[in-house]
Amino acid sequence: MTEIEFIVIYLVIMALVIEIATMLFVTTGLKKQIARYQVISMLTATGFTTDEATLIIDHPIRRKISAAVILFGYFSLAVMISSIASLLSNDLRINWLIAVAGSLFVALLLLKSKGIKSFLTTKFEREMDEEYDLEDWSLKAALSLGENDKVALIDIEEDSKYLGQPAQELIMKDADLHLLFIRRGSVILRKSLFEVQLQAGDKVMIFGEKGHIEKDFEDMLSGDKK
Repeated sequence: MTEIEFIVIYLVIMALVIEIATMLFVTTGLKKQIARYQVISMLTATGFTTDEATLIIDHPIRRKISAAVILFGYFSLAVMISSIASLLSNDLRINWLIAVAGSLFVALLLLKSKGIKSFLTTKFEREMDEEYDLEDWSLKAALSLGENDKVALIDIEEDSKYLGQPAQELIMKDADLHLLFIRRGSVILRKSLFEVQLQAGDKVMIFGEKGHIEKDFEDMLSGDKK
């Protein structure tokens, strides 16, 4: 039964670590589904190269949490190997593993409480405000983007209907969109953007309502080309 107990307890510990790390990421504003997948990716050293990983890499506090998760992943591998050796020598400390699992379970319950979640959220927000410059923030955090907001890069190609037109033509009347800048080669244009004549190769950064951007610029979004 020792082998079975070990496997069950080890799986419980891993599940608790995943949930604890997920809850910590959630307190920084990350969606729970994305957070859980990224935590599993970090622990298993697989899949942490997806586009969603940038949500963690670009956020100072999330980087700290991810570093701890990655280190735990390597540590748990060492523990696993050591435990297998102990199994072979009949010297496995099941009671110690149960104590670890119990401690993690208590920590998870605390993180799930509204008071602790609110405290951590406030603490992380204060730390971002006090310890990090704005350029260290992720774009989503800096612009306070909501679920229906989007920042996108629009490509102006040679056959674009906006070629030669002033950039203001990109923004329909009463549309909830804003021009942030235009990248032209190695130059970033910021002044009088509405009057800038669009050229082939220009990349226009816009910010606004997600549905509107994805509908009106579906074939122009940078990175979406096949």
